[in-house]
Amino acid sequence: MIDDNQFTLTIANESGLLSFFQIDCDNTVQAIIHIRNRWELSQPDSVRVHQKIRPKDVPGTLLNMALLNLGSADPNLRTVAYNLLCALTATFDLKIEGQLLETSGLCIPSNNTIFIKSVSEKLATNEPHLTLEFLEECIQGFRVSSIELKHLCLEYMTPWLANLVRFCKPSDESKRQQKVAHILEKLIILTIEEVEMYPSIQAKIWGSIGQVPELIDMVLDSFIHRSMTSGLGSPMVEIMADTAVALASANVQLVAKKVIGRLCRVLDKTCTSPTPLLEQHMMWDDIAILARYLLMLSFNNCLDVARHLPYLFHYVTALVCSGSLSMRASTLGLVINIIHSLCTCTKPSFSEETQRVLRLSLDEFSLPKFYLLFGISKEKSAAVTAFRSSYRHPSERWYGQERSFSVTNYSDRERLSLTSLEVITDALLEIMEACMRDIPDCDWLQTWTALAKSFAFCYNPALQPRALIVFGCISKSITDQDIKQLLRILVKALESFSDIVLLEALVMCLTRLQPLLRPESPIHCALFWVAVSVLQLHEISYASGLALLEQNLHTLDSQGTFEEKTLAEVMMSTREPLEWHFKQLDHAVGLSFKSNFHFALVGHLLKGFRHPTPTTVSRTTRILTMLLGIIAKPHKRDKFEVTPDSVAYLAALVSVSEEVRSRCHVKHSLARMIPELGSGENFDVDSHLSLMPHPPATNVSPAMNVMLATSPSQRSEGSNGQSYQQPPQQASGVGTPTNRRQKSWDLLDQTAIAQARQQKQHTQQQAQHQVQSAACGGETSNSKGWR
Repeated sequence: MIDDNQFTLTIANESGLLSFFQIDCDNTVQAIIHIRNRWELSQPDSVRVHQKIRPKDVPGTLLNMALLNLGSADPNLRTVAYNLLCALTATFDLKIEGQLLETSGLCIPSNNTIFIKSVSEKLATNEPHLTLEFLEECIQGFRVSSIELKHLCLEYMTPWLANLVRFCKPSDESKRQQKVAHILEKLIILTIEEVEMYPSIQAKIWGSIGQVPELIDMVLDSFIHRSMTSGLGSPMVEIMADTAVALASANVQLVAKKVIGRLCRVLDKTCTSPTPLLEQHMMWDDIAILARYLLMLSFNNCLDVARHLPYLFHYVTALVCSGSLSMRASTLGLVINIIHSLCTCTKPSFSEETQRVLRLSLDEFSLPKFYLLFGISKEKSAAVTAFRSSYRHPSERWYGQERSFSVTNYSDRERLSLTSLEVITDALLEIMEACMRDIPDCDWLQTWTALAKSFAFCYNPALQPRALIVFGCISKSITDQDIKQLLRILVKALESFSDIVLLEALVMCLTRLQPLLRPESPIHCALFWVAVSVLQLHEISYASGLALLEQNLHTLDSQGTFEEKTLAEVMMSTREPLEWHFKQLDHAVGLSFKSNFHFALVGHLLKGFRHPTPTTVSRTTRILTMLLGIIAKPHKRDKFEVTPDSVAYLAALVSVSEEVRSRCHVKHSLARMIPELGSGENFDVDSHLSLMPHPPATNVSPAMNVMLATSPSQRSEGSNGQSYQQPPQQASGVGTPTNRRQKSWDLLDQTAIAQARQQKQHTQQQAQHQVQSAACGGETSNSKGWR
C-alpha cells in the first residue's frame, strides 16, 4: 500500500509493477494477501512443511499457531490469533485461569512478548500432555518464520522443554521415548541450520535443557551419535561440542561428570579388544570426539576441575601425543585450560604459594619444550592448531589418508617416548600436590593412582606402558605383592619378546617404585639381577636397565646393606637358587659372576660407554664410581685403594675419570705394557692413559687380563653386547685419534665380527630366559621370603 487509496501489485515473471487506485484499498489488499497465502499452502513445496494433522495433534498445533501469530506485525492477525487462543482454551478445557476472553475489535500491541510467554508458561505447567505435539509444531513453524517471530518462538518454547522428562521414564512406552529422541534430533538440526539464530538457540534451548538432569544422558547420546555419524573432524563435531558447553552452563557438575564418565567407560572398553595403537581401535572415534568435548568444556571451569582433576590428568597421560595434529594440540590445550581453571576458580581457594606454582606451570606448558613433548613441536600456537578444521568430505574422512595408520603414514607422526611421559607426569603431579596442600582430606592422588594401577595391571599394548610409567611416577607407597605382580607381567612379556616398549616401561616403573619398598623386602636384591639381565636384552632397554641398577644400588646402600657384607656376598646369595639359569647367561655373554663377580659386573657395564645417549654414558661412570665406594665399605678403606675387588672398576674408570687417574698410584704406564701385547705401532692412545697393576692371578680369566692391560674403550664388543678378548696380532694397524673412544670395529677382525653376529640370536634368547628367572624365581622358593 502506498496510501489509503493506492497500492501496487507485483506479478511473478513480470518486470513491471501494477498500480491500483481504489476507495476501499485496505480490504482489497487483505483479500489479495489471503488469496496468495492460500495458494502458497496449496503448493507441493508446502506439503513437506505442513504434515497431516492427527486428532490428538490439534490442540498443540493450534496452540502454536495462536501464540506465534500473536506476535505478528498485522493488528488484525493478532486479534484473530487471540480469539483463536480463547476458543482453543474453551474447547479443550485448557487451564489458563480465566485470563482470556474472546472479544471483537480488541487492540493488541505488537510488543506483547511477555503476555505470550506468561500464557505459555501456565499452559506448560497445567497441560504437560500437550508437550510433544506442541514442540513438534513449534520446530516445524520455526523454519518458515521471520527472524522476529523466531525469537518469539524461542521464548514461548522454552517453558515446555522441561516437560520432556515426563516422557523418558522407564515405565513409559518406548514410542514416547522415541518421540522425545526425535524432538531432540530436530532441535539439533535446528541448531545446525539456523546460523543467524545460533547464539539464541544455544542459550534458550540447550541452556534450558541443561537444567533438567534426567535429560542429560539422552541429550549427550544424541550429540555423540550425531558427531559419530558426521565423522571425526567434521563441523558437526565442533557444533555438538560447542552445544555441550551451553548444556553445561546451567549444570556444570552434572554435564562434566557425564562426559568424563563416558570417556572413562570408552577407555575401559579398549582393554577388551586391545590394539597396538589407540588410534587403531574401533573406539578411537568415540575417544577423540569425547576428548574434543572435554576441550570445549575445559574453559571457564565447565569441567568442574576440583571434583574431576584425577580423571582429567589420567586422560591426558592416556591421550598425549595421540591422533591427528589437531588432536595433539587439543590435549595440550586441555592441560592449559585445566591449570587456568585452577587459577581462577573460587572453590576451592588456593594459597599464594599454590597460585604461584600454578602460574609458573601455565608458563611452563606454553614453552617449546612441552610443545615437543605433546607432539606439536613444529607448531607456533597450540590454540590455533587445536581449532584448525580438519574436515573433509564424508567419503574420505578418516577412512582415507587420515584414518590409515600404516607404518609409512604413522611414522611421520611424532611419537611419545616413555621418558617424555615421565616429564609430563611429574609436571602434572607437581600441580596436583601443590593444590592438595590447601584442601583438607583431599583424595586426588589416591584416585589418580588407582586409575593408573588398573590400566598398568591390564593387558593393553596401547595404554599399559603409559599407565606403568604414570603408576611409577605418582605412587607414594607400594607392597611386595604389587612388585610381584609387575614381575609376573615382565615374565609374560618376555615369553613373546614382541613388545620392547612394554619391557622398557616395566623396568622404568620398577626403578621408580623400588625406593618405596619396605627395607627388609627380599625383592631389593632380586631386582639387582633383573637389572643386570635387562642390560643384555636390547639396546633400547639398556638405558632403563642401567637406571634400575643405579636405583637398586643406591637404595640398598642407603639402607646400610653393604656396611657389614660385601656386594658380592649379598648378591650371590640371592642368585644361588637360580644358579643354573644364570650360568647359561654367563656362558652366552662370556662373563662369569661366580669366577669373579666384579669383573663380570664391569663387563656388563662397559657397553654404557658406547651408548648413543649421553645420559647413559654419564650414568655408567656414576655407577662405576658408586660401586667403588660400596665395595670399600665393609673393609673400611679408601675407595681408590687398589685391591682385587676394586681393580675392575678402577680399570674401567681410568680412561674416563680424572679423579681415578689422580688418586691411584700407577706403576705401569701403557707404553710399558704395549710390548707385551704387540707392536706399539698398532695403538695410538692418550698420553695420560695408564694401568693398574695386576691382582693375584687366582680366579683371573684371560678376559680379565685384557681388561687390566687395556682401557675400557679398547675392549671389544659384539653387536649384541657380548665381550670378546682381542688377540694382539688381530689389532688394526690403523691408529685411532687420541680424542676418540675406540669402537668395537676398531679392534675386531672380520672373523670375530662374524662370530659375534652368529651368537646374537642365541644370546638374546638366553638373556630373555635369564630375566624371566630373575623375575619369578623368588616365587619358586618360599625359603627366600618371596611369598
